[in-house]
Amino acid sequence: MKILKIKANIFLYVFFLILSCQTCYAFEKNKSATLKIEKFFKSLITLEANFIQVSPSGNVSNGKIYLDLPGKLRIDYEKPKNLLITCKGFWIVIQDREAKTSNNIPVKNSPFALLLQNTSFLSNQNIKKEYIIEAGVISLKLKSQNNDNHESLVLEFSENPFSLKKWVIQDSLGENTTVLIQNAKYNNKLSH
Repeated sequence: MKILKIKANIFLYVFFLILSCQTCYAFEKNKSATLKIEKFFKSLITLEANFIQVSPSGNVSNGKIYLDLPGKLRIDYEKPKNLLITCKGFWIVIQDREAKTSNNIPVKNSPFALLLQNTSFLSNQNIKKEYIIEAGVISLKLKSQNNDNHESLVLEFSENPFSLKKWVIQDSLGENTTVLIQNAKYNNKLSH
């Protein structure tokens, strides 16, 4: 009986030691990922890239994206979409060039609010952050602490070389729109 008790105590000690090491390792990986992402966004001034967008219904669109921080965004869809999304200030403007219509959405109510601001969103206490790190990919899920709905933004980075590869916007219905970034050029001067 005494030997079984000793073995059980040793097993529990080793189990909690391993669990503790795994928790520390996961914390260190998250901390390292946070530092890499912060460094990426602190050094990000401009982004010019091609994109492929997959809607919740599976429709595929493509075009060019331009980001000029802080606060400027241009997403130019190629035909047949004929959409142009721009931001310079407080509004996201969505223009349908074929129908000659436009909609304005406050930047703060859009998923781009985090990317367009001049401050680090990783230190924002109102944003819940979840990391998944595997196979050379860092996924960071961002969600408002004050909001119980399904809306979130997932940023996915490759670790080597470290760069933004895609983002996934989950709407209030839980449906995902995925945007894959290709041929990205960082911190080049953009024309108007």
